[in-house]
Amino acid sequence: MRSILTPSITFEGHGELIRSISYFADGERMISGSEDKTVRQWDLKAGKEIESARSVCEGDVWAVAVSGDGRWVVAAGGDWNSVELKVCEVETGIVKTFEGHSNQITCVDISADSTLLATGAKDFTVRVWNLDTGKIVAGPFESVAWVSAVRFSQDSKKLAVRLDMGTCLEVCASVLDKQKQKHLDRIHLYG
Repeated sequence: MRSILTPSITFEGHGELIRSISYFADGERMISGSEDKTVRQWDLKAGKEIESARSVCEGDVWAVAVSGDGRWVVAAGGDWNSVELKVCEVETGIVKTFEGHSNQITCVDISADSTLLATGAKDFTVRVWNLDTGKIVAGPFESVAWVSAVRFSQDSKKLAVRLDMGTCLEVCASVLDKQKQKHLDRIHLYG
């Protein structure tokens, strides 16, 4: 099958599989996370990596995200023996490590108001964090399989969760109202 997309620029540098990408709000930069244990920032106008912004992690990087206001950059991953969740405040360069998951983090999403971070992992849980404090504000929500995608609604009140099984979508109707809830409401999708 022939691609209908024509690349305007190609970046090279990662030594292993790229697992995740995210744009900065300015549309002039993006980040990528890879199994080579690096997070790289790319200058789209200059067509090259911003090497001074490169971050090295302990394990594979499975998920990256940039907040809508450009304040936060998140990198998450690990391997079967470790978990990594790093949050960098872009302006200050301060990097915080959030702890809570017991197995590799596979997905992240930042709320539209740039205050909350949702994470899903191979420990079959979802957590919602306050980006300023690093504290868990909702969850952990238990699932029936490892989590492969999390996505906030535009108002940040709902969280959709895709499981690795592929046929199950879980939805937490009101993330902050259900802080004590242990399990997500399940909607099965068949295709």
